[in-house]
Amino acid sequence: MKLETREKLLQSAKELFSKKGYYETKVSDIVEKSGVAQGTFYIYFKSKEEIFLELVKSLHQDLMKNLEKYIKIEKDCQSLIKDFVKEFLTEVYNNREIAEIFFSQLFGLNQEFKKLYLKKISDIQNLIFKVVNRYFSDEESQILSTLILGFVRQIFFNCLTNKNLSLDQMLSKAEKGIDIIFQGIYSEERKS
Repeated sequence: MKLETREKLLQSAKELFSKKGYYETKVSDIVEKSGVAQGTFYIYFKSKEEIFLELVKSLHQDLMKNLEKYIKIEKDCQSLIKDFVKEFLTEVYNNREIAEIFFSQLFGLNQEFKKLYLKKISDIQNLIFKVVNRYFSDEESQILSTLILGFVRQIFFNCLTNKNLSLDQMLSKAEKGIDIIFQGIYSEERKS
């Protein structure tokens, strides 16, 4: 029952944050939607900030668990990175309201959010590094993981600011960008 109540609170918070935004959502809204007493909320979470952080951490853990499989998949690097980026962007797009709150409303608000953001970005870059490091040297993998992450992050930010950009449009832009990055890599290899 305890786990069920906690999950109900998290799901209600996610729906409300997505619909109303962080600042407009109150703890009283979350408990009302969950069908629990206000005091019950505080058994599980100290504050609205804490439940939001838990949502971000949970989404990130699920994402990382899903993406870790790319470290072991046998495929050419370019196709592997395209698949990785497609899955990453699809998952983030499906949770874009939470991501938008995190990036636009809360990033500059406090140090804990900023540290969490930097940790999550570092985790993703390290995962990309592990994927490409099977094909390239450490130095090249570090550069390539930085390029890919920066490009993907910008594509996603463009999606957040342009509400008319569909998932398919975002994925198409990402695929074209990955192709351009790898064309540059392969043309450099030919010169060597």
